[in-house]
Amino acid sequence: MDIKEQIGARITKARKELGITIKELAARTGNLSAARISNWEQGTRKPDTIAAKALADILKVSASYLMCLTDSPQGEFMQSSESKLRHIPILSMKEAHHFKEILSQQESFVFEKTILIDSMNLSIKSPSLFATSVEDSSMQPELNPGNIIIVDGELQPNPGQYVLVYLTQKKQTVLRQYGEANGCHFQLLASSDLWATVSIKDPHEAQIIGVVVEIRKYLR
Repeated sequence: MDIKEQIGARITKARKELGITIKELAARTGNLSAARISNWEQGTRKPDTIAAKALADILKVSASYLMCLTDSPQGEFMQSSESKLRHIPILSMKEAHHFKEILSQQESFVFEKTILIDSMNLSIKSPSLFATSVEDSSMQPELNPGNIIIVDGELQPNPGQYVLVYLTQKKQTVLRQYGEANGCHFQLLASSDLWATVSIKDPHEAQIIGVVVEIRKYLR
């Protein structure tokens, strides 16, 4: 039985335990057709994360259970204390500003893209942990576009640390080194000479999203 068939079997099982038909399930979701749900149950296709969440809410199970990411209907990820591994979501730079809402609305294992971290990362237990991809060249040569950074939204930065910051006026999320200077709330320092230092003089100008706690560099 492949993954699509396993997902289909779980949807069918949960639906039958609730005592409703495919048509009734579709009606309760409000936006999923009976034909689509039938295809999922038959294992010819599988739902995306949004559809899985919609089904899970009606079927009274977790979306991660429906997607076969855990064997617990309540969504508890069964990991051994010895392995100490954890999946965290990979968000886009645009999503990073809203990470708290996103993490609170979805289970970690339901995200389309995740990355695995282990106990070598001291923030492994942080509830505000996520990853994102470097998009510009401001931190070259240390960091290049495509590198993955893991960010802890619970931490406060110290000078020299990489931080992810949302610039409220520009409505832009940037990756920089945190700095301090007289007359400034804080500074955002670029590694590349082609990018200017950003001095934040008013706390309302910028919001620190989190501190980078791990960097993953991949060869292309």
